[in-house]
Amino acid sequence: MQTNPLKKMLLAAVLGLTAWSAAACSSHSNDGGGDASASGVPSAGGTKAAATGTGPSADPAAKYESPITVTAVMGLSDQVQKSVSIKPDVITDNIWTRGYEKDLGIKIHYLWTVPSAQMEQKMNVSISSNDLPDIIPVNSRQLKMLVDTGVAMDITQLFDQYASDFTKQMMDADQRIGMDQATVNGKLMALPAINGAIDGASMIWIRADWLKNLNMEPPRTMDDVLKIAEAFTKNDPDQNGKDDTYGLGLNKDLLGGFAVLDGFFEGYHGYANGWIDDGSGNLAYGGIQPAIKTALGKLADMYKNGYIDKEFSVKDTAKVAESVTSGKVGMFFGQHYVPFWPLQDAKNKDANADWQAFPIVSADDQPAKPMINGSSGTFYVVNKKMKNPEAAIKLYNYFYAKDPALSPDFDPAYHGQDSQLDTHPDQFYQLAVMTSFYPQQNLFINQNVDKYFKDNDSSVLDNYWVKDNVGNIEKYKAGDDKLWSSYAWAGPDNSAFSVIDQYNRDDRFLRNGYIKGDTESMTLKGATLNQMRSETFTKIIIGAAPIDEFDSYVEKWRKLGGDDITKEINAAK
Repeated sequence: MQTNPLKKMLLAAVLGLTAWSAAACSSHSNDGGGDASASGVPSAGGTKAAATGTGPSADPAAKYESPITVTAVMGLSDQVQKSVSIKPDVITDNIWTRGYEKDLGIKIHYLWTVPSAQMEQKMNVSISSNDLPDIIPVNSRQLKMLVDTGVAMDITQLFDQYASDFTKQMMDADQRIGMDQATVNGKLMALPAINGAIDGASMIWIRADWLKNLNMEPPRTMDDVLKIAEAFTKNDPDQNGKDDTYGLGLNKDLLGGFAVLDGFFEGYHGYANGWIDDGSGNLAYGGIQPAIKTALGKLADMYKNGYIDKEFSVKDTAKVAESVTSGKVGMFFGQHYVPFWPLQDAKNKDANADWQAFPIVSADDQPAKPMINGSSGTFYVVNKKMKNPEAAIKLYNYFYAKDPALSPDFDPAYHGQDSQLDTHPDQFYQLAVMTSFYPQQNLFINQNVDKYFKDNDSSVLDNYWVKDNVGNIEKYKAGDDKLWSSYAWAGPDNSAFSVIDQYNRDDRFLRNGYIKGDTESMTLKGATLNQMRSETFTKIIIGAAPIDEFDSYVEKWRKLGGDDITKEINAAK
């Protein structure tokens, strides 16, 4: 059964990933692998070897003749903690540690482990005391600290020499976004833990059964979105004879992954949390541009007319999810993972709830483009004191060799699944000392699921990922509504990844102009500026401030540190 992407994103968040990003969660589904040659994926050579090499011709997979020990640390997800409860020594004795020693001659010694929620704080303490392992998992802020203090090793040449062909192909499939994030002044200073950047793209989720009840079509323009929101509020879309629905779900944080405004702003070509080209080759902050003001004006009208929950400003995602599952909301902007939560709960409660995904739409004749951010939120720094630094690259290769179902050395035992932890607690991908994924895994799954159902191409079932997802979708089609989420996530029509596939085919992704770590002023002033943004936007939407308050916000943003951040970002880009 396919891994819930939400669980993966929550794990990623506590390790320093942007909340609800693409990631997270997104790039690992339980699925199955095998040969993917029929599906247009990168080819890869074998990775086996017998002897350790040195220099430019070094063999990436060569085993150390005399075993070496590499020190590490780990943040334990809920799933890994479950494995520990079943097998107390699972961190030091599992399929990965045994494989490292057997195939590479590398023993792993963990200096410490903590629950994932404590990982960032524990790592900050370790950095402050300079008590660090050979391989240091950090977020972007901590990466900058380790680079600035001289702890991080320049691994540019090591990566060129020791990264396997397949690992390099994975970096290319990511368009080297993660590598760019880990590069400082032209030097590779860490190995990126890659997820899918494109997975974070916005889309519109709509109750298609409500559209049908009201004889309406899916939106083609932002005006259509506004009309649907009005109809879902005023025209009894659930046909229960009560005035108890509203058109647009929204949570108090405004931006992120579920019931947010990213996609709404993008419909007006606004990017409230990104950096865009100012037309002269420099980067400008999207959150202070006129397009955002235009969109906020529309939202204020929607709120005034009751199309948005009057209490949204005090409701977190869990509260909005309750409204969705109880059938009070008919539309929201969100990311790919929402079929697993909260929409599966909505389907369980009401089998007629037909939630479908649609691309974001534009307010004018220019296509709306969803912004994508970095593909990595966690980075593996190689300690400059590490005796055998090439071992870090070998361990990175090993994950790519064993876990992705595209690899010629793929082994499903290394992948494991949440549902198998009770019987195989030591066979789970999260037990690897380093993880990094095929960045287009979920798109690949959808494209091949599509081939299976639309073209009757059964050859795609040779791939483990595709076979697993096809199996879930067929069970849903046979009547198992508890697997509806698999269909809504990767199915052939109006699913999350059918939308992302359309974006990809139409070349509609807009890459955030700045995806590296926080600059000095961002570290000092970013939180204050973000809070001011949230408060100002909320006040404008609920009518507590006039739309022209946006202009005052722009002036304050610039004076309180925004101009400094802009200068630093343009100097660093």
